[in-house]
This record gives sequence, C-alpha cells and structure tokens, in this order.
Amino acid sequence: MGNLDVARRLIDDVRAAGANEFCVCAGSRNSPLLVILSEREGPPAQERRGSLADARDDSLKIFSFVDERSAAFFALGRSKLHGNPVAVVTTSGTAVAEMLPAAIEAYYSGIPLILISADRPARFRGTGAPQSIEQIGLFGVYADTSLEAWTRTKPLHLNVEFDEPLLGNAE
Repeated sequence: MGNLDVARRLIDDVRAAGANEFCVCAGSRNSPLLVILSEREGPPAQERRGSLADARDDSLKIFSFVDERSAAFFALGRSKLHGNPVAVVTTSGTAVAEMLPAAIEAYYSGIPLILISADRPARFRGTGAPQSIEQIGLFGVYADTSLEAWTRTKPLHLNVEFDEPLLGNAE
C-alpha cells in the first residue's frame, strides 16, 4: 500500500471519528496527508467540475500554520468551541513535541484533540537520521494511541510512517 493510500485511510478514519477541521503544519514528511486533505477540501462553487469535485467536501476546513504549538492551541480552542475533535497534522521530529503543551491542556480539560504526526519508517529510529525522534508514546499518559479505543475524553495521537518516495509508489 502506497503512502497516499495510507494517508487517505487515516484521514477517512479521523473524519469518521468526527473531525472536520484540520490544522496543518506543512513539511515534506507529512506531504501525503496534505495532498489528501487538499483533494478533499471544498473549492469555490465555480471551480467544481470533473471527477475531483466528487471527492470534495464543503464541511472540511483546513487551517494552515507555520508553528506547531500555535496550531495545537488553536485546534484546542476550536474543539472547545464546538465540542467536536479537531486534528493537528505535523511533520516528523521535534515538530511533534511542540504539541505537548496543548495535549496536556486538552487532557486535563477533557477536550477531544487529535494529533497526527508523520514519521520516518521504524528502521530509522535510533540511527541518528535527521528528524528521527521517538515519536511513538511521546505524549505518554496525555494521549491515547488507538483510534478504536479512543474515548474522546483526552487527546489522541496517531503516528503514521511514510517511506520514500513520499508521493510515489514505494513498494
């Protein structure tokens, strides 16, 4: 299964869990997720034609940020405002750690925040490769790590591994 297929499935699962708003912090590692989100975001009415228009969803909102900490706190506020989960999508490495303060706030407030981190393949962990930190379990008790077991009473951290080529057909 290619990276775009993995990203599509993850976004579909998160949407099924009630997230219609995504705060994205673009990076190369999370580009498969960003491609799928951009395909789904509803365009202006005059641009809707062709097969891509069928996949568009007017209920999907995407907010772009350059700072992960700001994105996570913005998402926390949006979720607190309307009660639905809001997802934050980051690239790999220390960018993920920037979401910890908002995750702690969400944990103690019972806010349904979804933290999605792109990651390098597991074989890069512990090698000193760039942007390879131990992302799995980074949030400790402050976030669940299984969508199926998530109770929506604390944050959820979903870590997804993408191999090279990021947007090609890696086997």
